[in-house]
Amino acid sequence: MPGPAVDGSIEVYRAVQRSAAFQRIRHSYRTFVFPVSGVFLAWYLLYVAAQAAAPALMRRPVAGPVNVAWLLGLLQFATTFLLAWLYARNARTKRDRAALSLRWDTQDQLR
Repeated sequence: MPGPAVDGSIEVYRAVQRSAAFQRIRHSYRTFVFPVSGVFLAWYLLYVAAQAAAPALMRRPVAGPVNVAWLLGLLQFATTFLLAWLYARNARTKRDRAALSLRWDTQDQLR
């Protein structure tokens, strides 16, 4: 059975979860991650569909031994790194400061 200190901390965390500041952080996260994930998934599925539906197009040479399939595959990696950089920048500029402030407020309430 949890003690009174544990019950109090549960209420603090529930209050934080219901707070407007937490909801803004969560909304900021979701408005970035969900659309970007959808776009990346569509880009990946387009690559897979092109491999299956148009193998002749994918075999077409672009430069030397590099064909369209290789080029699109390498662009998948480049897109992954670009999205990781965009996510880190978005977190740093839009969520980190607010989350840190909320964390300090929560820690003060738990003392």
